[in-house]
Amino acid sequence: MDDLTEYKRLLCHSFTLLDMQGDVDPFTGGKNRSEWLPVAQNVPCRVSGSPGRIQQLTGRQATSQDFLMHTLHPGLKPGMRVQIEQPEFAGNLYEVGLPYPVYGSAGIHHYEVVISLIDAVTGEEPEI
Repeated sequence: MDDLTEYKRLLCHSFTLLDMQGDVDPFTGGKNRSEWLPVAQNVPCRVSGSPGRIQQLTGRQATSQDFLMHTLHPGLKPGMRVQIEQPEFAGNLYEVGLPYPVYGSAGIHHYEVVISLIDAVTGEEPEI
């Protein structure tokens, strides 16, 4: 069995990826009348705590709202939102950080990204 096939077996969670959709303002480049809409669903991933790796990737101390997500999905961008589809994460919304590609012998093997729990209504980190 090849390394990538073995890795895919470790992706025991899945997520829905949300991105801001709306009309672009020609003057500011911002989006008007925007809303978060799904752009990908049932994307395989694995979510864990991994405080040491989170600190290594972000350069800051991990909090209880930070999680490390492994995925093969190349379309993640900072600021996007994800909803993890497993019961232990149900109803929570996470903001995507900067994805870090992890390379193997044949090129990019997978991506690691820190996701942070945010309030689904306000879009801000919840208070501890």
